[in-house]
Amino acid sequence: MIVCKRIWFAAAWVALCFLPSLSAWNATGHRIIAAIAYDNLTPLARGRVDTLIRQHPDYQTMFAKGAPEDPVARARAAFLTASVWPDAIRGNDPRFYDELRADAQPTPLLPGFPDMGSHATWHYVDFNFSNDGTSIPPIETPNALGEVTRLIGVIGAAPGNTTADIAAYSLPWILHLVGDVHQPLHTVSRYSRTLPKGDRGGNDVWVRPLGFQPRPAPPGGTAVLGVNLHAYWDGLAGNDVSSANVDRLATELSKEYRARFSDLMPDTHPETWVVEGFYNARSVAYLFSQDNGSREQPIALDKDYEEASQALSRDRLAAAGLRLAAVLNTRLR
Repeated sequence: MIVCKRIWFAAAWVALCFLPSLSAWNATGHRIIAAIAYDNLTPLARGRVDTLIRQHPDYQTMFAKGAPEDPVARARAAFLTASVWPDAIRGNDPRFYDELRADAQPTPLLPGFPDMGSHATWHYVDFNFSNDGTSIPPIETPNALGEVTRLIGVIGAAPGNTTADIAAYSLPWILHLVGDVHQPLHTVSRYSRTLPKGDRGGNDVWVRPLGFQPRPAPPGGTAVLGVNLHAYWDGLAGNDVSSANVDRLATELSKEYRARFSDLMPDTHPETWVVEGFYNARSVAYLFSQDNGSREQPIALDKDYEEASQALSRDRLAAAGLRLAAVLNTRLR
């Protein structure tokens, strides 16, 4: 079965190959994924995504801002920036509103946007689990699995069946969500007696990475003794968003992944991606402890855990980029 085969390969790589440390599935991670994808697009798919990116209402103000003048380099830079756009509009852009708030007030609909929601729940899908018998709820919707599946369908609709505005709006979300669901803690929530409402994908689990330097409490504040587990995993690709760093890592990770999985075609099924994420979370991301730690007493991560998490993060970044390319090549023929 394809799912089992891919999980086995991912687990085998983590077990057998610990790679040098990277320093975040933040902007750096998403840009690496987008760079791998863009460099593996067919000429036809690349031309179509370039056109869609230019049609996005934020192309001039965000995607192309600071991009090179050369048209080819400019298109690639805009694609990479577009992959971060769904994070950029969350909480920091007054044009968009959080539709999850009880007192949510929709902001005015602007040209080129089908709606102005920031869609926080699109970024993850929680396959809930418990190791101690704590009751778990069903999967909530909307979620990343449902939305990335829907949006892939939108982007590949026959010309004339989808307006250019909706297709252009959908593309940055696809670039971003394919990356999100390859971060294992975007696919799970662990329930336990100490966190009976779940740990929110590791956001309520506190750890102290190797080499972490605690920061004393400022006047009136609290000491920083660790980080939450979700932030730790989001941070496994580093914070350097420079083109030189992103391009170097994109090339390096793509080669590493192809060398190990050269006999496998990139999987284009979102269901497979999130099932892998669930198993990777349980077998690697939560391997450090059954406990949750706390801000006051974070759980110390050891060398074996850090090496395993680094290795898995490299695998997931490369897989996300190659799979994103395969999806776009298939849908944008």
